[in-house]
Amino acid sequence: MHAYTFSRTFTVEETASACDTLAGLTGLPKARIKDCMAKGGVWWSRPGRSTTRLRRASTEVKPGERLEINYDPALLALVPAQPELIAKAKHYSIWNKPAAVLSQGTRFADHCTLPRLAQASLGSRNELHPVHRLDREARGIILLAHDGKAAAKLGELFRQGTVVKEYAAIVRGIPDWTDLEVNEPLDGKEARSRFHVIQSDPASDMTLLLARIDTGRKHQIRRHLHGLGHPVMGDPRYGRGNKLVEGLQLVARSLAFTCPFTNTPKQWAVPDLPFPLVD
Repeated sequence: MHAYTFSRTFTVEETASACDTLAGLTGLPKARIKDCMAKGGVWWSRPGRSTTRLRRASTEVKPGERLEINYDPALLALVPAQPELIAKAKHYSIWNKPAAVLSQGTRFADHCTLPRLAQASLGSRNELHPVHRLDREARGIILLAHDGKAAAKLGELFRQGTVVKEYAAIVRGIPDWTDLEVNEPLDGKEARSRFHVIQSDPASDMTLLLARIDTGRKHQIRRHLHGLGHPVMGDPRYGRGNKLVEGLQLVARSLAFTCPFTNTPKQWAVPDLPFPLVD
């Protein structure tokens, strides 16, 4: 019985159920295979078709097809926090993502992702599609499309820059500015962030500020603030002297756009971070 993480790909040699095939090839109990499949760790490749996640244990696989299993017992044992539904429309829904919940899955699993959790919460048969991302450690508002066509239409709003996203962050230190625009390229690409100080607390040496980004580079807000010498409190990756047991103090607080399906302005918000965080 495997108690360790592994990733293996097999070519099917005889017709059988996917569960039986993988159990025979890996030595894992069928119950563990089924759990891994249900949580998104098994992939199925067939000639002339794209590779897809395989969730049904009883699916028949045939010679020449390929099965990939990515098994991480610690990851499969995780029980994610549940997202909060803020609003639901025909083509999309708005959610408050908890910290530690992923915007998208990995090859190993997707049961801790917002789309899967939201799908289960709505009781939908169709997979939901993330239109934009939010760092795993961050919490806050995120938009999910209910089908591929809706995802394409909503995604175009982000590409056109017509979606207004605002973030709140608690950072280390007291900035000597109230408003600041940062135009510092990230990963060789243009990156523009705007920051506005709301309140500073000299006793804890922390500041609450709002952020808006005109581009969507990876960890953009966190990296720009780190570069300014005011890293986000609780950031496990960027900054020094900013550790915090409460975790990353970054929240996507509001989202606004003109709905492409009804042509009406929409705006949603979640509660801000508590401040000051430390008495």
